[in-house]
Amino acid sequence: MSTLNLDRNDIQHACVQYILDSVIQALVQNPERRFIYVEIAFFWRWWNEHSDDTRRLEFISGGWCMKDEATTHYKSIIDQHSLGAEFLRDQFGECARPKIGWQIDPFGHSREVASLFAQMGFDGLFFARLDYQDDEQRNNTKTREMVWNGSDHL
Repeated sequence: MSTLNLDRNDIQHACVQYILDSVIQALVQNPERRFIYVEIAFFWRWWNEHSDDTRRLEFISGGWCMKDEATTHYKSIIDQHSLGAEFLRDQFGECARPKIGWQIDPFGHSREVASLFAQMGFDGLFFARLDYQDDEQRNNTKTREMVWNGSDHL
């Protein structure tokens, strides 16, 4: 597992810059392509060294990192999402505001995060980890996709 440590960046070798560099080349080659990005902390490092004004990158979730829902306090979730959102707004304006939640690797899901995402104005959520029995049932009944409705009372 690789995490971003701004104080000890000599130990961080995730090679994210190579992913982003190759994606930008692929976007230039095919104007129909789009690319989504989740963790702003890695993008921030890359952005400080590069610039691309073609406006074909899309940010999802927009948090500084992808959080673990099972153990993270809601204040920490709000803080790290606020940090990522502030960077995106300052660099790109309102057009970069994420509208989709992306949770493909956290351990567990919570109703608190669903509530926070609704309050952040997200229109949808992609997630990967779910109970194996639920996964099997959804696969067998072809109901993997579902409509996520945020609370009307928030």
